[in-house]
Amino acid sequence: MKIKSYIVSFFLLLANVLTFSQTTLLTEDFNYSAGDLLTNHGWNETPAVSVESKVLFVGNSFTFYNDGVDIHLQKLIQYDTSFEGVSFDIQKIAVSSYTLEGHYNDPLTMAKIRSNNWNIVVLQEQSTRPINSPDLFLQYATLLDTEIKKMNARTVLYMTWAPKATLTDIDQLAASYISVGKQLNVPVVPVGKVWDSFVSKYPSINIYYTDNKHPSLAGTYLIACTFYYSLYGRNPVLNTYVPVGLSSANAVTIRKAVYDYMQLNK
Repeated sequence: MKIKSYIVSFFLLLANVLTFSQTTLLTEDFNYSAGDLLTNHGWNETPAVSVESKVLFVGNSFTFYNDGVDIHLQKLIQYDTSFEGVSFDIQKIAVSSYTLEGHYNDPLTMAKIRSNNWNIVVLQEQSTRPINSPDLFLQYATLLDTEIKKMNARTVLYMTWAPKATLTDIDQLAASYISVGKQLNVPVVPVGKVWDSFVSKYPSINIYYTDNKHPSLAGTYLIACTFYYSLYGRNPVLNTYVPVGLSSANAVTIRKAVYDYMQLNK
């Protein structure tokens, strides 16, 4: 069965090359490391932080649940004494069920991207589009990346996770995000892979909301810790920020799990 899968994947790739298709190739075995994603696009393992570090998250409910990834990332930074004296401005523009296509066609999003001399703009695609419509994912990520570059900012892709009912979808999600990241030459923060690893290793801590798709508070904290490590090269294990409503014990487990995954996959 594995050989058959590889043969099918080969002919799919050949067909795409011959037709110059923009469709992202989704393969069963897409090998990469977190280090590849974060360092092979001109980023160092510990990216330099500018005096005014301005980050904008562009996404949907996977970004805004539980007050938002931006709020918890800002809190992690505030608890990090190594950032004393550095001013941060981390914001989001996130609309329920939005795709990157929706954001590109929304004047409010485009005005936001052009508004604040951002250093980094993080793009989060709608949860199923990287699998069901990878061509549209690539098309609108490319269009947004062009606008972001015009503002002298850097694009970062926020890889999301699979629903609890279809955990194996993470392989296709990851492949799609990595393919777009490579085509645009931009970093991918592998939240989905960190999430998948955590679900496997720590099933007693539920990082899913009750709908088994969106993040619980613990899930949003895991996302924020992953960005804290990925954007700033900081070890979340050493950070003491714990959101109200999350137990200290679970926060410690999440921080260590994020760090362990990222270190193992450098």
